[in-house]
Amino acid sequence: MLLRATLFILIAVPSTLGGRVKVPIIQAPREQFVANLLSSHIPPRIVKNSSGKATATQRSLLRKEGEDASNEGENIVVRDLKNAQYYGEVFIGTPEQKFLVVFDTGSADFWVPDATCLTNSPNCVRKTAYDSSKSSTFAEVASGGKTEFSIMYGSGPVQGKYSTDTVRVADDYVIEGQTFAQVESTEGLGDVYSVALFDGILGLAFPILSQDPGVSTVLQNLVDQKKVDEAMFGFFLGDNAPGELTIGGYDNDKIDGNITWVDVLMPTYWIAPVDKVKFGDQQVSTGKTAGIMDTGTSLIYAPQDVVEGMAKTIGGSFLPQVSLYMIDCGTTVPDLEFTIGGNPITIPGSELVLKDDTGNYCFFSVAMMNFDTKDLIEVSTIEKELGDGVVEQVSKLVGASALPIPDGYDTWLVGDTFLRKVYTIYDYGSNKFGYANLK
Repeated sequence: MLLRATLFILIAVPSTLGGRVKVPIIQAPREQFVANLLSSHIPPRIVKNSSGKATATQRSLLRKEGEDASNEGENIVVRDLKNAQYYGEVFIGTPEQKFLVVFDTGSADFWVPDATCLTNSPNCVRKTAYDSSKSSTFAEVASGGKTEFSIMYGSGPVQGKYSTDTVRVADDYVIEGQTFAQVESTEGLGDVYSVALFDGILGLAFPILSQDPGVSTVLQNLVDQKKVDEAMFGFFLGDNAPGELTIGGYDNDKIDGNITWVDVLMPTYWIAPVDKVKFGDQQVSTGKTAGIMDTGTSLIYAPQDVVEGMAKTIGGSFLPQVSLYMIDCGTTVPDLEFTIGGNPITIPGSELVLKDDTGNYCFFSVAMMNFDTKDLIEVSTIEKELGDGVVEQVSKLVGASALPIPDGYDTWLVGDTFLRKVYTIYDYGSNKFGYANLK
């Protein structure tokens, strides 16, 4: 039986150093992340919404971590829940109301719970909620603007209304009149949201992914209101340690050697071209390959046939209840190597294994995601009583013309398992993705 570990965390008093805010923490144990993941894991999918633009849905809201400071741009401490979620502070209103949000490169919406959410949704009860009546700078959206907010996650919708207010990120980046969503119902996030430590999401992807692409995102407003010199940000997602998001540049103190830059394939997600992917000595990528760099996803997702082949080499058996391959805990898992811009990044095989809190069951943490126009082919399950197959565990796509992924590419969703191995840089102004080795 998969048990859920007890949640606890201690946040220390914030300190200011050289224009940066650092908030040290004590991390909750890794066992809690694994228990939550194995009790609620729903693979991501990409669909078209009713307006024809594509949005990321059914995305795991489990995140990860990082560390220290920067000498270029401003830093935001990205806190860690033991490799389960990365989150940081944002302030809304006058006087300020503080929220913990996921800084998510895989989405473009900004939302926090509304005060009504506390009574509307059981999983919202312990969250910090925005109270517009307590802010002198609150305003409704302009006449003719979109007022209703709705986004679909794994088990249902998250809904609310759009508003505007003053928003502060880091020490002194204050944005006037930022549009955001006051979420009134979060039942679509399920139990994961009730135990997670974040209140909301702050998306850092390109505006086309927003539920209201007609308004400026936080990153756009930082540039338009001349709060930052460069439309760029960098992530350091450390390994079981605090981390940082640097806005307006990147942190040279974290980087060892040169930065590898590649052009983003299309300005939707942060989609980088991938030269090849190897699993041990075997190249598992074929043809043109791309990777969505997503700080809002914990695992790595690959096309179904690729994951099936990898799992077969390590004796994996598919368990549909968690949409992962179960493996023997004594199995030696090969390393996974991505080559991007001519340089390889290696994820040790030991970091591709999840163990449940009993210590008796282990799972391969590269999961299936079907970027294709046909249904997911049935996957052989571990035992008959576990089901006759996968019931739409991964999406079927609703036609490829408006999907925010490049045609003709095998696309991977590259989560924090990969991203914390390097320092990553997102150049919004030049549509480039960069990475460098960590010191």
